Amino acid sequence: MYKFKGFDSAECGDSMPALEAMINAWMEAEHPRIRHVCQSMRGEHILLSFVYEDARLLEQRVAASAQTGITGGFPRIYDEDLMDERPTSPRIPATPPPMH
Repeated sequence: MYKFKGFDSAECGDSMPALEAMINAWMEAEHPRIRHVCQSMRGEHILLSFVYEDARLLEQRVAASAQTGITGGFPRIYDEDLMDERPTSPRIPATPPPMH
């Protein structure tokens, strides 16, 4: 599920280094997987908005899937023992015709 996080430069006295420090602290603490960023102005203030996924929740889901054996992928179509089988019809060529 996507989440939203916003930062307003007014919260840090419109100091760019302070705004950067706030955002960096959030990123280091939360490890978000950022999907969208938007920068806009509100008067003299900078607004930064992030749409993100919580990386820790994603990692927990992957770990849970690995433990239960659920991969979310497609079933294996080609098994080694089927590789030696011949085509189902003798009229199907084993190799495609040459292209000219």
